[in-house]
Amino acid sequence: MNSHRGNAFDLLRLGAALLVVVGHSWVLTGHEDPLTFLSGTNAGDLGVGVFFLLSGYLVSSSWLSDPSLKRFAARRALRIYPAYALVVLVLTFLLGPLVTTLPVGEYLLSGGAWRFLLGNLSIFHVQFDLPGVFAGNPYPVAVDGSLWTIRVEVLCYVGVAALGLLGFLRCRWILATVAAALMLVAAGVEVSGYHGVLLPGLLDYQAAVPIAFFGVGMAYREFVGAQPPPWWTLPVTALVWAALWVTPAAPVGAILFIAALTYTIAFRAPAAIQRPTGGYDLSYGTYLLAFPVQQLLSGLPSAANAALTAVIVLALAAVSWRFVERPALRHKPARPVPATTG
Repeated sequence: MNSHRGNAFDLLRLGAALLVVVGHSWVLTGHEDPLTFLSGTNAGDLGVGVFFLLSGYLVSSSWLSDPSLKRFAARRALRIYPAYALVVLVLTFLLGPLVTTLPVGEYLLSGGAWRFLLGNLSIFHVQFDLPGVFAGNPYPVAVDGSLWTIRVEVLCYVGVAALGLLGFLRCRWILATVAAALMLVAAGVEVSGYHGVLLPGLLDYQAAVPIAFFGVGMAYREFVGAQPPPWWTLPVTALVWAALWVTPAAPVGAILFIAALTYTIAFRAPAAIQRPTGGYDLSYGTYLLAFPVQQLLSGLPSAANAALTAVIVLALAAVSWRFVERPALRHKPARPVPATTG
């Protein structure tokens, strides 16, 4: 599927990345996101939800357009890993030595720096702290708190490949069952207050809601396709969510409303605003880079932190897209062209 034709997915991904920036601006300056008080969820989690919702739609479409495990894996790896790996390297060997409170030699020889590097490069053993980095900040010992979702995204890709190999990505009732089951798991986690593991060594409780968003995205693609939901879904799902505000189930209640709103915008937005940055996809770079920038600016008030971070990180994301992400995507394997008979 061409993600740039007839939809506002680029606009939504960028909006989701900036929503995460806004959410983090409160937490990283020592405050609570005001949305949490109002609705029981927060701007950052909603932004992550939009990312997973669109990813469920697009990644399952990608498999269906070319159901090759090898090419699917190559495309997914080329999309997420080069920029991710570069960010981990920059944090370890540039940002860390510049801002650590330790002598640089001690920092570089410490096990913590190498655990951060190797653990994060593996994706599945995410580390958040570097020795002496941001330890005195309002939200200490977290260099880039956004990295944990990449592992969850990769596991969602594994799920898509498994469903695709089994022939289930065209079975709408199986996808509906998967989405419903994931919603139930997320509801159970949120309502019970469970803070343990979901899948030992791979997933913890934080992954439940994003994965439910992903499942809803897959189901929407099969049931509705490239069409907006009916208008009535917006007030109905908004009322359901509002009924759950200030309850533990609020994050789960948000899923259906955010899905209705996201796909309404995706397929109804005017063509003039569908690609706000032209040929540059700034969403992934913004998401990966914003957190450490916000930590550097943690002394600013929340609103100023968000605004200045957005200016800085959009410029950095443009560099990432131009020199890392787009060149990597040029190596994506093409779907074989069927032979023609003369």
